[in-house]
Amino acid sequence: MQYFDFTDLIEKYITEFKAILSSEGSYDSTGTYQYNKSEKTLTGAIIGISDSKIYRSNGALTDKDKYLFMFEPIPLNDTEVIYKNNRYRVEEQVENAEFTGVYQYTLKYVSAFKAEGAQR
Repeated sequence: MQYFDFTDLIEKYITEFKAILSSEGSYDSTGTYQYNKSEKTLTGAIIGISDSKIYRSNGALTDKDKYLFMFEPIPLNDTEVIYKNNRYRVEEQVENAEFTGVYQYTLKYVSAFKAEGAQR
């Protein structure tokens, strides 16, 4: 049962991003498990993390990390998000979707890409 309706708030900040999703895979010749990867364009609200939450995280969060809010769940196994030429790893899901109808994830900054079309 959904107690809160965050639809308007999410739709106010919704944006497109690329997600590199992982599904079941297999072991390679070295015995390392390799997930099958696929790239999809998804939508959600990606916002920065407040300074107070960064401070209280005791170093677990940085100013480059983000929160992602979506109406549909995404898998957590080795999933990455590319947003504004930055790559993020989907770290965790906050378990409040039952009450809010929104899935919240922490995006941990991994690296930056050069702008599209820029020379290497």
